[in-house]
Amino acid sequence: MFVQRGIPAAVFLALCFMMFAVPLHAGAQFVTVSAQGVVSVKPDIANLQVRLAGTAGSAERATAIAANKYKTVQQALRTSGVKAGDAVTSSFSVQEQWEWDNSTRKRIFKGYTATHMLRVTVRQLDRTGKVIDAVVKAGADGIPTIGFSSSIYPEKRREALAEAVRNAKNDAQAMASAAGMSLGALQEMSSGASPVFPVTSMVRDAGEKMLAAPVSTDISPGEQQIRVTVTCRWVLAGK
Repeated sequence: MFVQRGIPAAVFLALCFMMFAVPLHAGAQFVTVSAQGVVSVKPDIANLQVRLAGTAGSAERATAIAANKYKTVQQALRTSGVKAGDAVTSSFSVQEQWEWDNSTRKRIFKGYTATHMLRVTVRQLDRTGKVIDAVVKAGADGIPTIGFSSSIYPEKRREALAEAVRNAKNDAQAMASAAGMSLGALQEMSSGASPVFPVTSMVRDAGEKMLAAPVSTDISPGEQQIRVTVTCRWVLAGK
């Protein structure tokens, strides 16, 4: 084999390859389509935020009040069938409380408020109302957020992905046919960002109304939708 003087054999072979290599799809035409897939799912899990608060002249006393409420509410949750692992702390804070006095044009120190937020998961949806009633009776200061999710979310998301791909292919075939061509090989396929957590329907500030309700609480969430988007790219071929 002839190798030009001063050029190593490996470098010479690489240069030859670069000179004669031809892109696999040089001159090819493509069609790229984005499409959605949507499936419905019936929630079977409730997710509650429960607020426990204590206000007093000292931070220590405010914290003690919140701690007592925490203990009582946790006992009520166990009695309601909610396991300890499904009733966990999401946040805790102790803050000074000030009030503006219009007569003196000054702020007046009112004490401290300790706030303990619980994240409660109710895995038997039909027991959600009873759980809410139990924590309210046990001394909870609010349920600022109620959400619903599904234990079969991953399975339903995959169904939505499959539907999205079918929709993308149907659209691509229609576009190719209108252009007098047909679909060739699938070149690439990707999905857009989709929720990491199960589909959720949020009801905010409902807890304050529930606290004042004199009757048992009923919860009836509707079906939720899982939406995903895919983008697919095909080679176009002549008919």
